[in-house]
Amino acid sequence: MDSDRERVIKNRLQSCLSSTYGRCFILVAEGDNRSMIFVFRKWRVFCKTLTDKGITSIPANALSYGQKSFLVLKHDVETNVKKAYIIAKIEKEQGHCGSYYVQAYLLKNKNNVTMLQDMQKMGHEISYHYDVMDSSKGDIDKAKEEFAKNKTLFEENGFKITTVCQHGNPLVERVGYTSNRDFFRNDSVRKQYPDIADIMVNFKGSKDLDYSYYSDAGRVFKLIFDPLFNDVVNSDDKNVPYRNLCELNKEIDPDGCYIVSTHPHRWCSSVLMYGIKTAVFLSLKTIAKALYKIPFLKKFMSKYYYLAKKI
Repeated sequence: MDSDRERVIKNRLQSCLSSTYGRCFILVAEGDNRSMIFVFRKWRVFCKTLTDKGITSIPANALSYGQKSFLVLKHDVETNVKKAYIIAKIEKEQGHCGSYYVQAYLLKNKNNVTMLQDMQKMGHEISYHYDVMDSSKGDIDKAKEEFAKNKTLFEENGFKITTVCQHGNPLVERVGYTSNRDFFRNDSVRKQYPDIADIMVNFKGSKDLDYSYYSDAGRVFKLIFDPLFNDVVNSDDKNVPYRNLCELNKEIDPDGCYIVSTHPHRWCSSVLMYGIKTAVFLSLKTIAKALYKIPFLKKFMSKYYYLAKKI
């Protein structure tokens, strides 16, 4: 017979999964008009609308000190380089150049490297999306070794590293450190790499920039209230969500400073495929949250956190 705890978990999962699929069917039915839909043609419209307003994105590594107006289209490439390549071509067609921060393991695939090199030829920045603090369990010396090794890997494939971006792993149980941002918060790391800045740590200060930061974290674009320190003090309740890309586009004007961050693997070729993918993702997320509350499973899931990159 099931224990009371098991019954509670089962009931919670059934309730959440039911509502998850319901939301996804509503999303597909509503189409592009009312919901945030991550399909390639919507990104093309978004980029074209920006261009029509006289706004074109430049890579983060091209920003000058104290620049007063700019747009950076930033992409965290955690899996599926092919989707990043599709987005890169869309941006190039509309006159934009973005910054693509790539997980190092993806460079072990020759086809991925070829696509990334082609993206660089289009004018996009290709750089490192690191998570060395998580992979080293907070050991700064091991983290330094891994970062140096992967930096060399990028450089050997023709990608010069001047800006980087940390990766946030939601399933990691951290002890003695806050997040991967702690790597470039470390004084010795910044001294070792004086010519490299992390977008989420010291880039803003090193370039004397002020900008609004938008992210699709949670599969909804939001204006992030405190992008540099929201891992230290949770400020999620102060983030401002946008229902769709049209609403987000209205916030961007030629005289402002903006970084818009997205994850290419979330984008799909059709609304239907996006609805199915989202249903699967939200179901797995719901299950993970429920299981994460069980101590021994929490440790197990933390150990295999890297599998979440595949979803």
